[in-house]
Amino acid sequence: MKEPLKRMISVSMAAMLAACSTAPPQHAVTPPPPVVMQQMPTHDIDELMQYYEQLGKIPASGLAAEYQNASLAYSKTGSDSSRMRLALLLWLPGTPFRNPQAALDLLKTRPITDPGLHSFADIFGAMLAEQQNSEDAQQHLEQMLREEKKHSSSLQDKIDAVKKMEKALIHMEKP
Repeated sequence: MKEPLKRMISVSMAAMLAACSTAPPQHAVTPPPPVVMQQMPTHDIDELMQYYEQLGKIPASGLAAEYQNASLAYSKTGSDSSRMRLALLLWLPGTPFRNPQAALDLLKTRPITDPGLHSFADIFGAMLAEQQNSEDAQQHLEQMLREEKKHSSSLQDKIDAVKKMEKALIHMEKP
C-alpha cells in the first residue's frame, strides 16, 4: 500500500505543479489615453492684467475719466473684454465710483463667451460675491453693535437714576 499511496501523492503533486506553472491568459492592457489640457488663450487675460496694472498708476482724476471711457466702450461694443474692464474699474478700491455689486451684476447679466476670459470671469465673480457677503455681514454686525450700544446706554441711564434715588433717600433719612 505504500507504493500506490506514493504514486498517488506524486501524481497529485505533479498535477498541482502543472496547474501552478500554467499562467492565466494575458489580455493586452492598453494604457488610458493621456489627459491633454486644452491650452487656453492667455492673450486676453494678459491684456486684462496689464490694464489692471496700468490702473494702479493712474491718478484719481484720471481714473474718473477712465471709468467714463470704459462705460462708454461697454455701452458701444458690449464685448466681454470691455465688460471685464468696466467690472475691474467698478471693483477698484478707493474710487468714488466703486461699486462691487454693480461689477458682480455686470458679470452675471450674461455669460462670458470669450474662452480666454471665461474662467477669470468666474473666479472674479466668485470673489466679488464673497466680498459682497462679507460686507453685508459686516453691516449687519455694525447694526447689531449700534443697537446694543443704545440698549447699554439705556440701562446705564436707569442705573444712574436708581443711584440718584438711593442718594436722595439716604439724604432724607439723615437728620
